[in-house]
Amino acid sequence: MSPTLQSGLLLVINISAEHWFYQLSQSSQDKITALTLTKSYSLGQYIHHASDTAKHLYFINKGVVRISKVSEKGKELILKDLQENEWFGFIGCFGLGIRPNDAVALEDTQLSQISLSEFITLANTEPDLWPAVIKQMAHYVEHYYSTIEGIVFDTLFDRTKAMLCQLCSWQDSSTLVISHKDLASLLGVTKEAVGLQLNSLQSQGLILLGYKNIKVLQPLLEPL
Repeated sequence: MSPTLQSGLLLVINISAEHWFYQLSQSSQDKITALTLTKSYSLGQYIHHASDTAKHLYFINKGVVRISKVSEKGKELILKDLQENEWFGFIGCFGLGIRPNDAVALEDTQLSQISLSEFITLANTEPDLWPAVIKQMAHYVEHYYSTIEGIVFDTLFDRTKAMLCQLCSWQDSSTLVISHKDLASLLGVTKEAVGLQLNSLQSQGLILLGYKNIKVLQPLLEPL
């Protein structure tokens, strides 16, 4: 299922990096794969923390990785729960050289990683690699720009609807396994504020609330 976001709502771009890799030549794909090392992480184990030096790019073979940031006051903002076949680590490696966010395994997870130095050496010999990196970084810019636009222009009610639709796409299901706290962290607001929006959506027949799950009904997934 690939639900469509309703027009006029916050556009949340899927920042999956898998497309950049599969658009490379087979030669480049094979050379990157040959340089990767496999590492396993258990539930709750951090791959990296915010402010760590960025030394690797990562590919998720199995499991789920949460990308988030915690403020000095302890408030968490969840940026995305990355699934299998997604890459991450680009912003830290090709930005300021430090990780802007935390990355933690939400279940037993297996990653393939390639060192930044080896990737750069390879990219300098494979002409299609640098354009692919630039394209991926542009996707991140689009994602954050759209998020800022949504915060400025859209109501929390509309942002909540858009986020639920996007989560259906990310989880490939209309029954979302997510707590109110995590949804609030994705939206950057309080759990109480999200609760009000969810109750309103349920009263309108757009969702059904369960214990740590939300059933998104078809009327919400249909375009206006």
